[in-house]
Amino acid sequence: MDRDLKIYFTVIGLSAIVLAVGGVLFLQGEFRRQQEGIRNWRAIRGEYMATLAQNVQGTLKDTKDLSARINILHDLQAEKAERVKGVFLWKKSDGIIWQEGLSETVRASFPTNARWHAVGTKSLSAPRGWTAPVTNNADIAVAWARLGGGEVAGLEVDLRDNLTGSNPRNLFATGVCIVVLLLLVLAAGSLLLVRAARRARTESARKTTFIDNLSHELKIPLAVVRMKTEHLLAGKVTEPEKLRAAYQTIADENGEVIRQVDDLLDLVRTGKGTRRYACSSFDLNLAAREAIDALRDRFSTEGLKVKLADRIVHVNADADAVRQIVRNLLDNAAKYAAAKGPVEVAVACADGRATVTVADRGDGVPPDQRERIFERFYRIDNDLTRTTGGTGIGLCLARCFARDMGGDVTVAARPGGGSVFTLELPEVT
Repeated sequence: MDRDLKIYFTVIGLSAIVLAVGGVLFLQGEFRRQQEGIRNWRAIRGEYMATLAQNVQGTLKDTKDLSARINILHDLQAEKAERVKGVFLWKKSDGIIWQEGLSETVRASFPTNARWHAVGTKSLSAPRGWTAPVTNNADIAVAWARLGGGEVAGLEVDLRDNLTGSNPRNLFATGVCIVVLLLLVLAAGSLLLVRAARRARTESARKTTFIDNLSHELKIPLAVVRMKTEHLLAGKVTEPEKLRAAYQTIADENGEVIRQVDDLLDLVRTGKGTRRYACSSFDLNLAAREAIDALRDRFSTEGLKVKLADRIVHVNADADAVRQIVRNLLDNAAKYAAAKGPVEVAVACADGRATVTVADRGDGVPPDQRERIFERFYRIDNDLTRTTGGTGIGLCLARCFARDMGGDVTVAARPGGGSVFTLELPEVT
């Protein structure tokens, strides 16, 4: 692992541990605080209700005016707004004569409450009190006081342990889940980072190998050109046939250099999406024949078998790009398979698709690498590729060109051994 990645994971790992421990400790402390608050509330709940009942009686006992009583109840509710949810005035003969914020549960239960109907009788000697629960709902209670004349004033009180309605254990569990989720997200991000770093490292290694291979590919033809040029300048070649051969060698090697440079430019353009194609209708047989003739000297006399279609095969594409695709496929076969058997090139058409196939008897391409060989700079790592020239962009360019023109380049295993590379393009009828 790279030093930067080690530092990153050390920092992230320590941060994750601190986050996890700190988060759990915080949640644990918050849970304990809430539990302590619940215990304290349960211990003083009865006292709290009794105090409210006393306040109701103490503030309203000397007040006879209805408006004044309403204002006082408003003030009590505002003062205890956290727990007090509703206020009301009740009269034995009329029921609830005024209320505000009272729940449906309380409104429906008091008219049938025997304890309230007993107000003013000897069965209840206490002048005030509180009723809990009003119904089977233990979260609601009423602090009340008799005002005389068969009237009662009361406050509806929320007796829940947590006014938010949430369970501390559920909150704690939710908090732990959030911490775990954050850690999982952090771990997933780190995993993605590792993969990205590995891809970047692999890509960098491929680029380095590509530069080395390209330097080698350019150095050989340039060295030949230099040697031939020096011989010509020194006057060592005087015979017309040898002069012509020397000039032809210089031209061929110069063409190879230009081809390598063009491949580089095409690689950049396809990567940016700026490669332009001059598409027109032409005979695929002719384009394939021209590409084959350009590389025929790379094969022995019996090392190349050509079978063209028995009719004109029209395709609408860039003829130069098609010729380059076929040359790249043939160049690949010449490097890795020509020594192990004849290479067969065939042009065919069926079901509206025109194809050029290049079939060889080489070692073949492993199934798990049949897509990877079309990646930029990728070369199968074996003894043959290590001893054979190449830059790893020929097949990549071939597929990019074909797909840009509505076709494709694929590879498959050849029965009996070897590989079959296929260029496929739409046929124009």
